[in-house]
Amino acid sequence: MTGVVPDGFEAYVRVLHPIDVDDHRVVRWRDVAAATGRQVHPLVQWWRLIDAQGPLNPHSELWDGDDPETGALDQPDCHVLVELLARRTTTPDDAYFALWEGSGHLNGSGIMFGIDEAGHSFSTPIPVAATAARLVAGPRLQHPGRNYLVLAGALAEAFTIAELLGAQPWALSGNLVWPADHAWCIGTEVDFDSTIVGCSRAAANEILSCAELEALPIGPADSLQYDADRINR
Repeated sequence: MTGVVPDGFEAYVRVLHPIDVDDHRVVRWRDVAAATGRQVHPLVQWWRLIDAQGPLNPHSELWDGDDPETGALDQPDCHVLVELLARRTTTPDDAYFALWEGSGHLNGSGIMFGIDEAGHSFSTPIPVAATAARLVAGPRLQHPGRNYLVLAGALAEAFTIAELLGAQPWALSGNLVWPADHAWCIGTEVDFDSTIVGCSRAAANEILSCAELEALPIGPADSLQYDADRINR
């Protein structure tokens, strides 16, 4: 986990991304486990949970629903998590938001798919927003395996990032978020279907007990690689 967020925190938490989010329904991993007869645990892997043959493009007879979003925490859960952690820092108005430089919303490689009024499918490039273009021209945060672009502002502004960069709210959240006092760090790795938080023990306990999030305790040396799930086989 310390390859995603820094080491040295008292506790680490894994927040599972919802599988299907709309205005009326949120599907959690525990709901999928109830349908597949498998188990949610700190190192659970999605493909194991649905009893797929492999981790790439997993499909299963036990689950015909969607997969969890990778690389972004959906806005309702993001709101809950950031607002909770904002109470656990002395600098809620001074924070940083790192975005992976390879995002299509930043480099013009994003594509929007849809259905027109005649019922025909279409695809069109997503234009690069002016703010995104200025951000791309700025300095990079060097991180093992990835480079990031960085925004600064109040934690309350975390939810404006997608709009600033011309993305749909569900499509983009900060890949790394941390306050200036380094009280905690949120890491939403590009290829992960969950978000990792390094924080104090008290903050971790609050996240774990929050009914609006599906979260599990995890150790700093734990792995979420595809073969980490030794329980669901």
